[in-house]
Amino acid sequence: MEPRKNILKNLKDAKYLKVISNTFKQEKARAFTTIAFTLIAVSVFGLFAISPTLSTISNLRRQLADNQLVDQELTEKINNLSILQQKYNVLTNDIPIVLSAIPQSPMIPILAGQIQAIAGNSGVAIKRLQVSQVEISESKKEPINYSFNFSVDITGTYDNIKNFLYSLSDFDRIVTIDTISLSKSSSNENDLQLNLKAKAYFKT
Repeated sequence: MEPRKNILKNLKDAKYLKVISNTFKQEKARAFTTIAFTLIAVSVFGLFAISPTLSTISNLRRQLADNQLVDQELTEKINNLSILQQKYNVLTNDIPIVLSAIPQSPMIPILAGQIQAIAGNSGVAIKRLQVSQVEISESKKEPINYSFNFSVDITGTYDNIKNFLYSLSDFDRIVTIDTISLSKSSSNENDLQLNLKAKAYFKT
């Protein structure tokens, strides 16, 4: 009788273990399934959540690169402006000289007064001072000629006339001498008469 009970007990234990084993396998499968779906869900939602962040990071990096390029260009321009400012400061003292050499208008009355002053300082007398017509508006056919001719007749000694010519060539305003003719004065045998044709320049 006792062996039979042991056999029945063993059968019951085996059946119980089988049930427990099946239950454990089902729970294990269910747990793996849950974990798998959880990982898939986390991956999908993480992808959607991270994608805008990655896009934002990419945009920020591109903007940073653009800003660095702009900053580099601005720095280069600032350096160039600084160099130009330094060069301008060096040339500031020369600007009045340049404007005197080539004024921004013909300034014929001032030129005539300066020639008379040179003549007075040189000891010569001006017999005639004539200035050609000056065109200051551009026509359809011809552009503006930024120069005009003038002629002057003076009398004086040789040394005085020489001083006049030197003073005219060292004049603040740029003047080019085209022709010079020298002859004896009809009024005084000790004096000479100089006829000078020259050109003065301006820039509007």
